[in-house]
Amino acid sequence: MEFPLAGLSEMNSSEAADGQRGSLYRRMPVTASLYAGVLGVAAVVGTVGNLVVIVTVIIKQVHSRSTTGSGVGRAFIANLALSDLIVTCLINPLAVAGLSRT
Repeated sequence: MEFPLAGLSEMNSSEAADGQRGSLYRRMPVTASLYAGVLGVAAVVGTVGNLVVIVTVIIKQVHSRSTTGSGVGRAFIANLALSDLIVTCLINPLAVAGLSRT
């Protein structure tokens, strides 16, 4: 079984000469739509989930009365959520927009 998106960036010279190079939407509209839909859902779910984690860490930090080393773990989780938030807010939408590029 072959992965449906494998080899999309590779074109032989006859395809390029025939002018068949174009956006993924024009060449494989169903696959591109599914891919865009999955990335869109992942972006929305990831953004909401990461915001919930960040807000939870902030609330827990404000209401925490202990001064032990548990703040290091919360800071680590918040940093992971923030980096993933950047991916879900910026990289995934740009990947979807790149599908229609010629």
